[in-house]
Amino acid sequence: MVEFSMIFGFLLMIALGAFEYGMLFRDWMTVTIAAREGGRVAASAANYGDADCVILEAATGALQSLGSGQVEEVLIYRSDATGTYPGPSSSLTRRYSPFTPGDPSLVVCTGSQWNAEHLGTGWDPADRVSAAGVHWTGVRVSFEHEWYTDFLWWSGAVDFSDDAVFRLEPPAPT
Repeated sequence: MVEFSMIFGFLLMIALGAFEYGMLFRDWMTVTIAAREGGRVAASAANYGDADCVILEAATGALQSLGSGQVEEVLIYRSDATGTYPGPSSSLTRRYSPFTPGDPSLVVCTGSQWNAEHLGTGWDPADRVSAAGVHWTGVRVSFEHEWYTDFLWWSGAVDFSDDAVFRLEPPAPT
């Protein structure tokens, strides 16, 4: 009994840590998959008029299995072959956050609503594909993971994001 009482706290911390970090890893993998799905759709949507809505729906559709936390923002940006991110306030970045009631900058997509926090004027869907060279697009999904147990070090939330960069494929000639 004495040995058990001495070891129990240590074993409990190991078990809770394994659980918490396992859930964090699962959420991180899901966010990675969501960024890749959004990037893949962004590459094929190219200059389609509702490209941003299609990208947002693809990225957040991959996040449906998350049990804890929430999407903070989805950024759609012009990149280059090295995956350079121009920054959240660049004219080559379009920034969306989940719907907040009363926000005047609302973008309504089929089945979902987003707040358009920053719509970079240099990266409108109609301007994404041109004959002047190769273009790259990136999608960044930022997520807030909430710890499940709120015990010791695992209290509050952890923010993380992941990017996926793809080459834009121009639509087939008609």
